[in-house]
Amino acid sequence: MPNMVDNSGLDKTLRLLALTALEGKPQKHQVALLDRAGFGPKEIAELVGSTPKAISVRLAELRRGDRK
Repeated sequence: MPNMVDNSGLDKTLRLLALTALEGKPQKHQVALLDRAGFGPKEIAELVGSTPKAISVRLAELRRGDRK
């Protein structure tokens, strides 16, 4: 029988830690940090108060800047 673990508490804890780490940082830095931590555009958008489309555009800009 598979182990049935309630991940809702873990998810909330992870989100709280992410929000704490982002506090006071510009959105560009928030997006980059969350991307490096493995969050997807939808999750990042929820955390920074944006849309997934806007986050995808920001990530593309960041990646283009990294190549320069």
